[in-house]
Amino acid sequence: MFLQKTHRRVFSSALALVSCLGLAACNGSTTSPTPATIPNISGDYSGTMVDAQGGSGSATATLAQHGATAGGAITTTQGGSTLTAQLSLAIASSNAFSGAMVVNYTSGATCTFNTSGTYNASTYSLNGSYAAVTGCTGDTGTYALAQQCTDTVTSSERRPQFAPPAQC
Repeated sequence: MFLQKTHRRVFSSALALVSCLGLAACNGSTTSPTPATIPNISGDYSGTMVDAQGGSGSATATLAQHGATAGGAITTTQGGSTLTAQLSLAIASSNAFSGAMVVNYTSGATCTFNTSGTYNASTYSLNGSYAAVTGCTGDTGTYALAQQCTDTVTSSERRPQFAPPAQC
């Protein structure tokens, strides 16, 4: 008799636990969270770049975007010479971005830089800064680029919430 009561208590306790777990699982929200909206920074840009070692000059950039990442190139003309840096950026829903720039010089030297900044959705502009990580010791700079046109973001879940410049 004692054994039967013990088995009943264990069975009852187990049944109650499973029921509680089941109810807890059903008590959660049935809607999935809305993903944060990432700005569409893809497209063509023009503006200026100021480098601590190379001086200031005009700059252009072309960026492609997939979801919350973008990449492309920024080209600047400073003091009569032209330089192109490759960019790789992570974009946050706060319109901030961060990533890396790489410059391969014709001399064979390669420099890598950290870069970060913000995208202003009201003025359609990128404003950022960079600092050398390898090569080009101590080199830093800034850039201010206005979006001339926008390209389509390649991931369907990301749509701009503003009226960007015309399609490229």
